Amino acid sequence: MKKVTGTILRFLILIIVVLLMFFGLRAYFSNREVVTYTAPLSPVRTVKPVLSSIGKEVTFSGYIESEKMVPIVPFVSGTILEYSIDQGSAVEKDEVVARIDSEPYRLQVAQAEAQATVYESAYERVKNLYEANAATLQEFEGVEAQRNAANAQLELAQLQLSYADVKAPADGTVVINKGTVGSVATNTDFLAVIADMDNLIVNLSVSASYYDLIVDNLDTLDITVRDTSRGIESKASVVSYAPYIDPLSRNFNLKIKLENPEKFTLGSSVQVTVIYENAENIYTLPSNVLRLDGTLYYVEDGKARLLSYEPETMNDDFFEAPSGMEDALFIIEGQNSLFDGQSVNVLEDSGENI
Repeated sequence: MKKVTGTILRFLILIIVVLLMFFGLRAYFSNREVVTYTAPLSPVRTVKPVLSSIGKEVTFSGYIESEKMVPIVPFVSGTILEYSIDQGSAVEKDEVVARIDSEPYRLQVAQAEAQATVYESAYERVKNLYEANAATLQEFEGVEAQRNAANAQLELAQLQLSYADVKAPADGTVVINKGTVGSVATNTDFLAVIADMDNLIVNLSVSASYYDLIVDNLDTLDITVRDTSRGIESKASVVSYAPYIDPLSRNFNLKIKLENPEKFTLGSSVQVTVIYENAENIYTLPSNVLRLDGTLYYVEDGKARLLSYEPETMNDDFFEAPSGMEDALFIIEGQNSLFDGQSVNVLEDSGENI
């Protein structure tokens, strides 16, 4: 009996201890200060639309070319004894750039001179006989023709001799150079090619979809040529355009000329921007406000609001702001990590277009 009583007593003590622990923990947690976590506001920068103008534009790729590229081709064949130019050399029209072995042509001149002298003497003799009625008209005309042919042959030999001095056909800069001393020049191949570096052009192959836009606005086109790798640019103007569209490629040729060609390099790749129409007095935003998915964020009551938007007018730098939102703050930095309705912290230097 005593054993049962002791077991019950220990059980009651255990229950009392558990209850005391329960009420103690309850009192502790009920009186503890509750700490809540508040996420920091996302910092953003904003801009307001500004009244400006946007040019409607299209961009093409092309290469710098010379308006005039002229080969230097010798008119006679022979071994090159002298060669005075190299790639990059500046030459002037009629400047002697190479000398071909002239000895064979000197011999031709000497031979032609001797033959011309013989026929000149025969002509004078027959002429005197003809005037004295001692020779017929046929004999006189025959020797006269032979004299004229001999003189023509002499002139040809002298001309070929002069061609042994190879001259530049125009002013320019040597861009291709093939000739060397000791090599054989022929009249079927060029020694060098010279280019007019003061008149540089870009030949563009333009899609037919732009034909009317460009042709109808030729007088007002604003064209800029940029070499982005070197950070240089120049204004340009239209030299000519093809009056037809290629039926196979569905493109047409547009040739433009650089106004300031000094720093450009022949053959370099360039971007050509053609502004064909200007939208005046519209509110604009920088292009990096508009996200790649065609959405943008603006701030309303301290929260970011998402807006899907497709501008009617835009170029690489700016786009037309949504109508009726001229005074809104549009997020330009920090928008890629936001969600619609998220509270934001607008930084102090925000609010001005950049």
